[in-house]
Amino acid sequence: MNLWEQLSTGAHGLADHPFRTFLTMLGIVFGVAAVIAMVSIGAGAEREALEELKRFGANSIRVTARPVEGERLKEVVKKLARGLSVADAAFLRANCPFLEAVVAEKVTAEKVYAFGRKPLATVVGVDGGFLSVSRLEVAAGRFLTASESAEAAQVAVLGAGVASEVFGAGVGAAGNGAGGAEDACGQVIQVGRHRYRVVGVMREQTKGRGKLAIKSRDHDRDVYVPLPAAQRLIFPWPLEDKDEYHEVSGLWIAVREGYDLPAVRDTVMRLLKRRHREVDDLEALVPLEILQQSQKTQQLFNLVMALIAGISLLVGGIGIMNIMLASVNERTREIGVRRAMGAARRDIVVQFLAESSLISLIGGALGILVGIGLSLGIAAYTGWTTVIPASAVLVAFTVSLTVGIVFGLFPAIQAAKLDPVIALRYE
Repeated sequence: MNLWEQLSTGAHGLADHPFRTFLTMLGIVFGVAAVIAMVSIGAGAEREALEELKRFGANSIRVTARPVEGERLKEVVKKLARGLSVADAAFLRANCPFLEAVVAEKVTAEKVYAFGRKPLATVVGVDGGFLSVSRLEVAAGRFLTASESAEAAQVAVLGAGVASEVFGAGVGAAGNGAGGAEDACGQVIQVGRHRYRVVGVMREQTKGRGKLAIKSRDHDRDVYVPLPAAQRLIFPWPLEDKDEYHEVSGLWIAVREGYDLPAVRDTVMRLLKRRHREVDDLEALVPLEILQQSQKTQQLFNLVMALIAGISLLVGGIGIMNIMLASVNERTREIGVRRAMGAARRDIVVQFLAESSLISLIGGALGILVGIGLSLGIAAYTGWTTVIPASAVLVAFTVSLTVGIVFGLFPAIQAAKLDPVIALRYE
């Protein structure tokens, strides 16, 4: 009897008890589905983190100002500290040769008005070189120039979301600005009490889930203006008010290739803290370092989920062994007849292994479908990115088949060891 006939015989044997066979498969189905869902969630999270790191820059450091209140405010008043400032950025550029660029920004809650609308927007004053350090791209028009920044010109660049809301500007994440994006350039908007001429529209940012917790705001809702203009026209000096203690909100720092980011971060923070009279009013983030921590957490999560999936497959394997032992007991007389007609022990082993393998194969196929459906369902319900690697499907399917063979081997050997004479007398 060839392998195809063995499989056909095994399939008929399983079809005699369809409900029992289905229940036996469930452990394999759940185990394979859990493996695929786990891997897809982990791979999706890693892809989002890598994309966010790519947008922010693998060699970047972000220094942000901390709110000043309570005991920290008393310390500021006592030490006459001035907070994060443009002078800090200039100091780092002049004294840190390992830094490629240092760009200051100021985030404000100033309101934006345009054509009778009040779009949801964040006005951001930016220093020169912001575009290269932030890795953001312009879709239509241009970005702010160095001369406009030096002259505190009243010009602005709109984020894709703001432009779309006000002008109907369709700006894709990969395509060029079209229609309304071009129309937005040259228009005039009002920021607070002052008018600004729009010179450009930014490209829409990919909608990441913020796995690295770096970019806390939606850049598509930014309205960029020159930092000096923002300081002069939007948020006035001096900074005695605790809410305006910091002259700028943060520094975008690009580190030259070949330098250790954590060490550079520590050096920068020591220099700034010394300039701030040892007041703890700053914090620094290293995206690459956060990514590495995120990957360690993800690895732990994958390990726990793998153990859960493994337990499910183990239970499925035990179920297969149990049902095959029951099948051997039910078909003892059939085994005796086959042996009496000349079937070798190897033929009996192959027959029962074919049945257990079919249970695993069908269960694995159903598990793959359930796992893919579960991954898509999780993505649709939670908004997470899920990626289903072909290797994960192949591994899950291979493991399920292996479980069927391993746990079906013992019952198959037990069936082959039956004495034909005793088996024929079995009732």
